[in-house]
Amino acid sequence: MSDRDQAWENVSLAQELPATRKRSRLPLFLYPICVLTDFAGFVVMFTVSRGLAEAAAEPWYLGIVGAGLSFSAGVGALLGGWLAYRLDGRVVFVCGAGLGFLYPPLIGWLNQGEDAHANRWGVSRRLYLFCVAWNVGMMGGQLTGGSLFAWGPGWAYGAAFSIALVNLLLALVAVGRVVPLAAAPVGSTRQEHEALERAAAFKRLSWIANLGGVFGGSMVIHLLPDLAVTIGVSSGEHGKLLACWRAIAIATYLLLHHAAFWHYRLPASLAAQGLGACGLVVIAQAESAVMLLIGLALLGQLVGYNYFSGLFYSTAGSSHERRALAAGIHEATLAAGMALGTIAGGALGSLVSQRMPYLLAAVVILVLIVVQSIAWWSWVRPLDQRRPAADVETELRNF
Repeated sequence: MSDRDQAWENVSLAQELPATRKRSRLPLFLYPICVLTDFAGFVVMFTVSRGLAEAAAEPWYLGIVGAGLSFSAGVGALLGGWLAYRLDGRVVFVCGAGLGFLYPPLIGWLNQGEDAHANRWGVSRRLYLFCVAWNVGMMGGQLTGGSLFAWGPGWAYGAAFSIALVNLLLALVAVGRVVPLAAAPVGSTRQEHEALERAAAFKRLSWIANLGGVFGGSMVIHLLPDLAVTIGVSSGEHGKLLACWRAIAIATYLLLHHAAFWHYRLPASLAAQGLGACGLVVIAQAESAVMLLIGLALLGQLVGYNYFSGLFYSTAGSSHERRALAAGIHEATLAAGMALGTIAGGALGSLVSQRMPYLLAAVVILVLIVVQSIAWWSWVRPLDQRRPAADVETELRNF
């Protein structure tokens, strides 16, 4: 290499270093935004649902309100992911923060420029911290929402609005740390192409699993207040139960981050879904806070498994410039399952009983297990049959 070429390389490295540092520090701003976003949102959601339940609102009405919130979030996530892919994600992030547009570009930025196949641990670590961050916000919102609601709904809404203002200021600071990346070639070798294709297949499987998991999870958020009031669970205990539910989800994230037994293995996902269905049956039979806790724990591991694995496959199965779009679809499938769950559960709760929606959710999960098994046979099995035995052995050793 000539002295001139060396000089140009040094200049290029010097120009790239500040951008690399900005990207590496960006998650430090994104995690607090996740905490504050979900804290404010779930204080409001808890206050609305608990207030309606104590006002003796019918389950169908609770379902309609919950479905409206979920539907708007789903449309916002899908539109936000598409706009972040087509336009500047920084503009989408700030302008659409209040409309559900925030998370798709944020998720895309978490592992900006990272190869999810070559650096699984690093990608998984950022996704884990992201999941912990928004769950801490959700837990804090539900726990604080129960206490604030006891003082009066005005306190809850005022606290949520104040947190949202702080979060907006933090978002404005965060977008200044974002360094847009040019489109990068993905899958240039046979192994890389096959890894991307396989991850994309599991990405689609995870979207199907999302529908069933949050179909049941939606009833915990929007319909459980009605059952809790009926069996005599106070608002404070109700908030603590929901916080424990999220704590189980966080513990599941931690397990999936540190273990690799579940990578590209459908039986692990189906086992988690089966346990979640059992949890819904327990909730349907609950007569005390303890029984609710057991059912919520079983359902919580499913919610945690589906969310973390879905994010992992959405990242690994998408090119860098399409990760925000994939995150938007991931979030939209969650919102769609939640909207369908609250509508169907609310109607069934009014027509039959308060407990029947949870049994319906268990049946939906079992049906989707069959759907995923059929889809795996069609999408994944042909890919595995094409893979050389040496590649499979290497992958197992890497695990």
